[in-house]
Amino acid sequence: MTGSSHGTGPTSSRPLGLFGGRFDPVHRAHIGIAQAVADKLNLDEVRWIVTGDPAHKPAVASAEDRLQMTKLALRELGDPRMVADDREIIAVQNGGSNYTADTVLTLQQEYPGRPLIWILGEDQLQQFTSWSRWQWLVGQLILAVCVRPGAEGSRAAKALIESGGKIHWVHVKPDDTSSTKIRELIQNGLLKPGLVSVGVANYIAENSLYN
Repeated sequence: MTGSSHGTGPTSSRPLGLFGGRFDPVHRAHIGIAQAVADKLNLDEVRWIVTGDPAHKPAVASAEDRLQMTKLALRELGDPRMVADDREIIAVQNGGSNYTADTVLTLQQEYPGRPLIWILGEDQLQQFTSWSRWQWLVGQLILAVCVRPGAEGSRAAKALIESGGKIHWVHVKPDDTSSTKIRELIQNGLLKPGLVSVGVANYIAENSLYN
């Protein structure tokens, strides 16, 4: 499923995976993280929440372009567990907030009683204590943190654990692919196949993104 429709109050008590990010652009490391968590925690759904107006680092591409690229990547991936979610983009368009804490409140209303698992990469883990109302978030979410072996002892990890955070550590193969590097490769005409999906590469070219 790759649509951006929202749930309609499902009664399932199965954990729901949540993967938020700029996805500027979405790339193979994003997909590796989401699938690794879904596999390890036996999730039947991971919602990719595309940030409307990033709080910590401005996006280069527009929210609509980033959403469309995410949809294309997930459609090409063909993993029915992966679903694009546009709630934060809509919130910003309507003059609201896309802070993760506010997003979690909407999800709790939409999926009452369903455990929420927020997926973090190593870089997001280091920034987590700077998020708005992060201590409240720790009490509302189970964190699935994808790290290289040994990163569990980082200062950020200790802060979350000391605040009562529930953390599932998911070890992933090192992959230094990043959106920043991909944008640099595109600017220099050096983007290699496999870093982003074919659909995303075509969308970037057709819309002259990141040039």
